[in-house]
Amino acid sequence: MLATRSELLEKIRLGEDTFLELKEVKFAGGKVRGPTQDGLADELAAFANSAGGVLLLGVEDTSREVLGIPVEQLDAVELVVRQACEQSIKPPLAPIIERMTLPDMGGVEQAIIRVEVERSLFVHQSPDGYLHRVGSSKRPIPPDHLARLFQQ
Repeated sequence: MLATRSELLEKIRLGEDTFLELKEVKFAGGKVRGPTQDGLADELAAFANSAGGVLLLGVEDTSREVLGIPVEQLDAVELVVRQACEQSIKPPLAPIIERMTLPDMGGVEQAIIRVEVERSLFVHQSPDGYLHRVGSSKRPIPPDHLARLFQQ
């Protein structure tokens, strides 16, 4: 899903939707300040509870600009993603986490992290509850829908 550079660049240009979430990564004192572990967990669980999707870290969602992640900070960002999947989602997720580069507006290649989540056989709970993707946002799963998912 959105595996090639050209597919990713086209989707970024069009913006977020059911299958794509963009997040700028912010740092303070060498540590990841945002997105938070719980925020990532909510986004990733919502993908898993829906049709799957791709989270791109290092891309600003409003401007759709590739900002990148400093190469020396990639390990720290990946750690936050793994901790979100293992500690903040029940049952835990095991997404594909890929480091790659995409060109910024000036054509300079910037490091980003691509996180691909497949539709899950389980129903995943994150810090904000049971969520799913509706268009470009995550929403609580309605009780009747949630009951049907548990029955399946």
